[in-house]
Amino acid sequence: MSDNIELRSESVQEILGKMPSWIVRVGSGLVFLVVLILVIGSWFFSYPEIIAAKLVLTTENPPAELISRVNGKIVDLRVSDNQPVHSGDLLAVIENPANFEDIFALRKQLHHDIPQLDGREQISTDINQNYRLGEVQASFNAYLKTCSDYKRFVDLKYHEKKKASLLQKRSNYRMYYNRQYKQRTILEQELAIVSKEFNRDSLLYTRGVISKSEYQKAEKNYLQQSYAFHGSRSTLSATQIQINEVDQAIIDLDLDQENKRKELLDQILHTYDNLTAQIDIWEQNYLIKSPIEGSVSFNRFWSANQNVKQGEKVFTVLPSDSTRIVVRVDLGMNRSGKVKLGQRVNIKLNNYPFTEYGMLQGIIRSISEVPDGDNYSLDVELSNGLVTNYGIELKFAQKIEGVAEIITEDQRLFQRVFNPLKALLKEHVVK
Repeated sequence: MSDNIELRSESVQEILGKMPSWIVRVGSGLVFLVVLILVIGSWFFSYPEIIAAKLVLTTENPPAELISRVNGKIVDLRVSDNQPVHSGDLLAVIENPANFEDIFALRKQLHHDIPQLDGREQISTDINQNYRLGEVQASFNAYLKTCSDYKRFVDLKYHEKKKASLLQKRSNYRMYYNRQYKQRTILEQELAIVSKEFNRDSLLYTRGVISKSEYQKAEKNYLQQSYAFHGSRSTLSATQIQINEVDQAIIDLDLDQENKRKELLDQILHTYDNLTAQIDIWEQNYLIKSPIEGSVSFNRFWSANQNVKQGEKVFTVLPSDSTRIVVRVDLGMNRSGKVKLGQRVNIKLNNYPFTEYGMLQGIIRSISEVPDGDNYSLDVELSNGLVTNYGIELKFAQKIEGVAEIITEDQRLFQRVFNPLKALLKEHVVK
């Protein structure tokens, strides 16, 4: 009891409650020193800012993905997996109402029998009319009708026959004109003789040699001969007018024939172009062709009689002439203004975990000027190819996805800590 009383005495409490001044000085110094070291260290240590974005590993000539345009069944599969193909090669045919062999035969014949407008070529109508063409049938029938109309126009020879009749008529008119001209010449000679006789009788009448009745008889004879001569001239003029009218009719007939022929040929060309366009549309819908040279890769469909849906990827053609690997990055709008050409990029591929295989390294070579939707497109060139920072060479495969870490700038830790404070302070000062 006496010990407890002694511990709670004023002298003991004074000793226990008072901290030595040297401890306070040492503690404050240590705290200041730690803060000073952190501040100085934040100035010397840099902290990179990273922007992450999705990427796809591909080649300069990307693979061609072949999409089905319609729903249906693969009725004819003409390739196998990894088979080399050329541009334009037929890979598969999708079920449709037409017989694709008939379409191919018709396309070949149309390519051989291209209609011309020069009139030197006869339009071929020797086309199999029993083709099963499905959606193309209506256009094919219209083309056949225009060809038949032209053939009937050529075989009928209406204008040629009518022109022959007009030529014969003109020949008869000219023959008649020549005869009339000879008659006119004779009448002209007779008129000259009668005119001399009338002049002589007029002179004799004035001298009183002949009577008035004889003079009038001579005058009447002269007038009748003159009337016959001028009537012959009128007949010649009328015949010449008829000849000119026949010539004009021949010219009009030739023009009408050419216009009719051209009109029929224009109709043939129109229906021909429409038919070939419908065949092109049919091919786009039901034929799957390779747009490039390479090797075909199957995705889900391996044999005929499998059903495909509209918009479904059927094949992929891997290009054979592309060796340069390209990294395509889709960069979002957020902080995209900090991304510049030449900045370093760390590439992590989904197929190869970076903790085990490492990362690829690249440099930004191009940035799209205009965004596609909400993303900018970046092209990244690999610095060391497919060799990672672990020294492991990765195997290339098309369409490998991953993440690109774009290192925009190395900033000091001091700046990253105090820049927000500086901006906040400036904002309050401005206010």
